[in-house]
Amino acid sequence: MTDGNRARLSSPNRPKGRPQGGSARTAMQRDMLMLFGVVVLMTVIPALWSPAFRSPQNVTNVLSQVAPIGLVALGQTLPILTRGIDLAAGPLVSLTTVLAATMMGFDTVGVLRGLAVCLAAGLAVGLVNGLVITRLNVPPLIATLGSMSVISGVALIILPHPGGYVPRPFTQALLYRIGDVVPLSFVYFAVFAILMAFIMNYTRFGRWVYAVGGHEEHARVAGVPVRRVTVGIYLVSSLFATLGGLALAARMYSGDPVAGHPFTLTSVAAVLIGGTTFEGGRGGIPGTVMGVLIMGLLTVSLNIFGVSPFVQDVLSGVIVVLAVIYSSIRK
Repeated sequence: MTDGNRARLSSPNRPKGRPQGGSARTAMQRDMLMLFGVVVLMTVIPALWSPAFRSPQNVTNVLSQVAPIGLVALGQTLPILTRGIDLAAGPLVSLTTVLAATMMGFDTVGVLRGLAVCLAAGLAVGLVNGLVITRLNVPPLIATLGSMSVISGVALIILPHPGGYVPRPFTQALLYRIGDVVPLSFVYFAVFAILMAFIMNYTRFGRWVYAVGGHEEHARVAGVPVRRVTVGIYLVSSLFATLGGLALAARMYSGDPVAGHPFTLTSVAAVLIGGTTFEGGRGGIPGTVMGVLIMGLLTVSLNIFGVSPFVQDVLSGVIVVLAVIYSSIRK
């Protein structure tokens, strides 16, 4: 990057990215405290109302549900930060469960072979999405909508109905409970969340993502490799969708060609609840983690109180709309 480009980045007209200044940091901290307060309330109120909610088994259930959708939401954060979206995330979760249930063998070599196939498929999807968006100038919504249809069809061709089998060594690596309560899948989610927060806040790639989301043309003029960053964003999103699919496959002990489809809307809802908006350049991983916890607690609470899954789908859609409206009002 030349000195002139550095000057542009540091000028008052630099690309909009993460909020700058003490007042902005205070606003971000206030938002995080508000989200944390919502998580506390959504934990305490159902616990006081229902003894079943307080049981160790339910704690395990909440954490097990949070892990797959949390992994998908971590990846979904990056496209939304750059004014895009990854509609292929949910179908890719489904495809991953199908590949895991049909490609994994019963020994260590077979498990590793299945993992390699799943990860290769996920990275291939992310690479294709990124190249279509950057090289063919197709909007992310359209590009990932097309890949969503292709992936859904491939999953149904491989496994037309739920079935297959995920070997026990693999499931144990994700479902083993620490202290007989905390599943390893949630631990992995927490580790990846910390890693992504570090990357987004303290690495060049993270700064580039915020710059591209703030203003793509300004970022390009300032020397940011916008195309490479965009391809990297959709690679990361697909990688985390694949990891979420592996966590879901371990939880189901099988594959399902449609099980991951709701994850697209739920992951977007979690990201928006956490404060990342389609305006680009604002938000981040900590907020997404809070949004994931809120969505997980909401789902488990509604299940305990016998609310229909169809009503839960309606609520997820309403939450997305309200999150967008709140973001617009706050702006």
